[in-house]
Amino acid sequence: MGFNYLSAGGAQFSSATGWIHGGYSAYAGRFQDVLSNFKTARSYGAQFILKMSDLWGDDATQGSAGVYPGANGDYTEYEAFLTQLVSDLKANGMTSNIKLLIWNEPDLTIFWNAPQSQYFSCWNYAVQFLRANLPGVPIMGPGFSAAPNTSNSWWTGFLSNAQAANTAPDVYDWHHEGSSTDTTNDLQWSQPEMVTMLKSYGLTIGQFLIDEYANTGEQVPGATAWWISRFERYNMNGLRGNWLDGASLQDYLAGLLWKSGSTYFPNGIWQVYNYYATSMTGYRVQTIGSTDRLMDSFAVVGNGIVRILVGGRLVTGTYSLEIENLSALGLATSGTIDVTTRQFSFDATEGQEGAPTELGVVAHSYSGNVLSFPIYQTDKQTTWAFEFNF
Repeated sequence: MGFNYLSAGGAQFSSATGWIHGGYSAYAGRFQDVLSNFKTARSYGAQFILKMSDLWGDDATQGSAGVYPGANGDYTEYEAFLTQLVSDLKANGMTSNIKLLIWNEPDLTIFWNAPQSQYFSCWNYAVQFLRANLPGVPIMGPGFSAAPNTSNSWWTGFLSNAQAANTAPDVYDWHHEGSSTDTTNDLQWSQPEMVTMLKSYGLTIGQFLIDEYANTGEQVPGATAWWISRFERYNMNGLRGNWLDGASLQDYLAGLLWKSGSTYFPNGIWQVYNYYATSMTGYRVQTIGSTDRLMDSFAVVGNGIVRILVGGRLVTGTYSLEIENLSALGLATSGTIDVTTRQFSFDATEGQEGAPTELGVVAHSYSGNVLSFPIYQTDKQTTWAFEFNF
């Protein structure tokens, strides 16, 4: 189904709870888990993102035992941790095809329960240490749960600090797992906002990456296709959020698979990603989402076939899909086009689904070089792909 990135750090690995819970002995098992994840990712040609704060032990399970580097300016233990980590990365060939995320969601107290200023100091310390000891290995951050926003003090403080200390990340990342009705929880907001903010601080506009997206409700075929459409439009990579926990956190492919006994099977969300990765080939063409921001599409043209994957963000209603400039495909400006519809259904994360159901072919008349037909979104989960030959 396509596999480009894996993000992990040994979170919730119960037999090894991280450096803060016993130094090297509590870290070593987590590192072995990370190494296994890295090898799996590389065996499929995927890049790896290392969540360093999980290895440290602040993975939202630490509670009152949390330790946050830089308290009272003391980095003794954190330096020991970083020294060991650098040594292990080098010893295991983990200095390429990897990005280092220093801290996951430090803007949430479940991950960073210390002053904001201490986080900025910790960020500087880690960046300077890693660049001195792992030159050329990309550093990623800040990994905030909130999207870029000029009214967010975590973002403005981070960028101001990074500019002043020369510690800007190589890859900017943030998360999109908030409310589906929040207009800032959308690449249509966050990508241009990030560009504007970087320009205002005189920082280089480099790669953007979302290493967690889609809240639990959005992990259905419709919203999955909506997010795919957004990422394609802004030419960005995104990693689907993993809302499982405990042992399940490293099973089920983040909820795209389930199993009966020891036999795995795909659900309806997996089928959307599989179609996207294996059928949406050719070249990408421009698309525009609906004005209410709740319906979108991704379209490709290749080998004499147009394929359009549509998706609604937990919405119902009737939308119109318009395909313009058909003459660019060598078609007449008016006539009839036979369109095949494929339906992606969803029962539950635990529900097995086969390949999308072919609903048949409908002959649509068109004129004015534009084909238009309705999308009847009768539930918030199902979605469709449309195909026609030219």
